[in-house]
Amino acid sequence: MNTKLKWGVLGTGMIAGKFAGDLPNSNAGVLVASGSRTQESADHFAGQYGGRGVEGYEALINDPEVQAVYNCLPNGLHHEWSIAAMRAGKHVLCEKPFALNAGEAEQMFAVAEETGRVLVEAFMYRAHPQTQKLIEMVRGGVIGDLRLIRSNFTFFREPSMDDARYHPSQGGGAIMDVGTYCVNMIRQLAGSEPTEMQAVAHLYQGDGVDDYAAGVMSFGNDLLTTFTCGMTVDSDQGTYIAGTEGVIEVDAFWFCENSFTINKGDKKEVVKVAEERPLYAVEADAFAAAVLDGEDPWVSKEDTLGNMRVMDVLRASAGVPVE
Repeated sequence: MNTKLKWGVLGTGMIAGKFAGDLPNSNAGVLVASGSRTQESADHFAGQYGGRGVEGYEALINDPEVQAVYNCLPNGLHHEWSIAAMRAGKHVLCEKPFALNAGEAEQMFAVAEETGRVLVEAFMYRAHPQTQKLIEMVRGGVIGDLRLIRSNFTFFREPSMDDARYHPSQGGGAIMDVGTYCVNMIRQLAGSEPTEMQAVAHLYQGDGVDDYAAGVMSFGNDLLTTFTCGMTVDSDQGTYIAGTEGVIEVDAFWFCENSFTINKGDKKEVVKVAEERPLYAVEADAFAAAVLDGEDPWVSKEDTLGNMRVMDVLRASAGVPVE
């Protein structure tokens, strides 16, 4: 891969900064423009990360220099602006959760097929070789047949109504924000879709979005799983996988900075897959490989649709308000 994919970042928030900050360390990506609602915000972002500042989302997706758009707008804008970008001829890497529901996700992929554009959900941790190694080993039977998985992703941040995560119309809430990681990881380790699922949630201020939640999923083949997620709870970010022949401990795995440990009786193996590039640079290169070299995306259409369908059921079962 000798050509560099020219990126436009749609949005200038925290995740946009992480992607743009890592992009210079990629092998096949360069930031050429970033779009915000105001020229001032766009210029400030460009001053930090490079490229040009563009006023307005429409201007960004129609920029002739931009080949691929990273859509990291609030969840409620993923559907609209991913479709608009593809119709403008751009390939799209869309942040998780991919859409507000499975129906929106299906529409987005229909447009991708119609336009011939590459569309991938941006689960950055899935692009990392360490995650791929874990999934490969678990599915390969390194700890025998799976019996129990528990996955956790919580953090504490002061609630604010200025944060889109607290607005139902924007697909806010802990299940959508970080629970989606747990669901995605569990489904990948299981290698199948859950047959039964249920979630319970605490609603912020009694009637808002879910600020923390817990869920259970059964996979109908002796595998039971649980997850916890939260935006106002400082707990842990580990995943624990128990099989008939051992246990795997995965500590704070979502950013792929730590190893994972396989415990089988008295034997203990620590697995760490070396990767010099930072996480979002790895993701950018994986997307470039799909666009420029025709490689299969690290997150497939079927995987994204499966995850969204599970999320729809979990949120409904938890009584999470959806606008």
